[in-house]
Amino acid sequence: MIHVADVERSAAFYRLLGFEIGNRVPSTGPLGWAWLYSTHAPNWKTGPNLMLTCAESTIDASAQQVLFYLYAKDLKALRSALLAHGIAASEISYPEYLPDSEFEVQDPDGYTLMIAQSAADTP
Repeated sequence: MIHVADVERSAAFYRLLGFEIGNRVPSTGPLGWAWLYSTHAPNWKTGPNLMLTCAESTIDASAQQVLFYLYAKDLKALRSALLAHGIAASEISYPEYLPDSEFEVQDPDGYTLMIAQSAADTP
């Protein structure tokens, strides 16, 4: 569960990464909580992939102690789509620890997301 300043803004950002809203509170009006899922994630039907909830205090991006690591089927296309939507994304890199490539992006609250190219054996 991620504490965010604006659930609707964050849900819109994560939608660009392939997540959809599966449930929300309240059912109408401004979001206070959202359950996001991706049909590309393993076992997505058995539980939420990501939850967003409205933070009770100001989000301090410099104090974030979490790193999210995601995989994409077409890393280059995803990066291009994010850039087209005005989302800043790092250049694609090819680190030693990864068989392919990855890039970095920040969500609207400053959480770091590393996104890697999925491989045949990526769950």
